[in-house]
Formats: sequence, C-alpha cells, structure tokens
Amino acid sequence: MSGTKKMFEMTQRIAELDIEGHTEKEVANQLGDEYNLESYLAESIVDAYYKNRIAKNFSYDGDTSYGS
Repeated sequence: MSGTKKMFEMTQRIAELDIEGHTEKEVANQLGDEYNLESYLAESIVDAYYKNRIAKNFSYDGDTSYGS
C-alpha cells in the first residue's frame, strides 16, 4: 500500500473516532493498535491531524480526490 493511501485511511479513521467522541489520546492509542504504529508516531499523526497539518484530501490514483 502506498504511503499516501495509508495516510488517507488513517485520517479517515481519525475522523471517525473523533466523531464518536474519543479524546485525542484515545484516538492515538486506537490508531497505533490498528496500524501497528509506535505510540509516539501515532500521537504525532493525530496531533498533526488536529492542528490541520495533514491534508485531508488525497488523490492517490491520479484522478479522483478522496476525503474532505
């Protein structure tokens, strides 16, 4: 799986968990478990997501954009 596609899937999962009302820490723990990430990396990704430092619209197949 490409890195862009994996990042897209992770951001989608973060958004789902956020909508369910989980805290940032809970989201990071869940993301780390689901994607087999070290805790510091999962926390960094979640932190960057909440600070809008990760693009939430990807086009990993060259034509169609995904995300919001």
